[in-house]
Amino acid sequence: MEALCQTYWPPLYAYARRDGLTPQDAQDATQEFIGSLLRRNDLASVSPEKGRFRSFLLMALKNFLVSRWRTERALKRGGQGEFVVLDSGEAETLCQPELIEQLSPEKAFDRRWALTVMACALDRLRAEHLSPEQARLFAALQPVLAGSGRIENLAAEAGELGVTPGALATAATRLRHRYRTLIEAEVRRTLEKPADLAEEMRALREAWT
Repeated sequence: MEALCQTYWPPLYAYARRDGLTPQDAQDATQEFIGSLLRRNDLASVSPEKGRFRSFLLMALKNFLVSRWRTERALKRGGQGEFVVLDSGEAETLCQPELIEQLSPEKAFDRRWALTVMACALDRLRAEHLSPEQARLFAALQPVLAGSGRIENLAAEAGELGVTPGALATAATRLRHRYRTLIEAEVRRTLEKPADLAEEMRALREAWT
């Protein structure tokens, strides 16, 4: 639970900002919300019949914000319940696309969720290419991972890497397949039922595009 909250706080922050909170208030609300989830171990009550982790998280946040607005006493920043240290500058930078596009709170949440999942998968993929040769290949092919998969100036790129165009094209295909596998693995972490994977991947594509 703690690991998931540490990973997925950007969508929560994006929702809070698009719901009308200032950067500071959104940071406080996200911090307090995550702390309350961990203290109460709310995920223990989540069952497959009650929905996916993403849906649970969004509904729980909505309820939390309503309660927060209705109470005069809020948790203090920096208290003992703090589990995830949020940086308001980092949060604003991460969520700037959702804020600029004036997305609804729900769409902002879904978009940032999709981008967070993809970023986690990309970090794992990068960690699998640590040798100098692998790192150079990864850097060259990273731009095609989320695009059409077509390499611009294939011959020139291959020449710089010292491989044949065919070998580079094959490496790009394999890297894209591995990236998708890691994205699916990241999504699967948040599911109670493996059968929900296809629907969540469809939701991710819709949110990202």
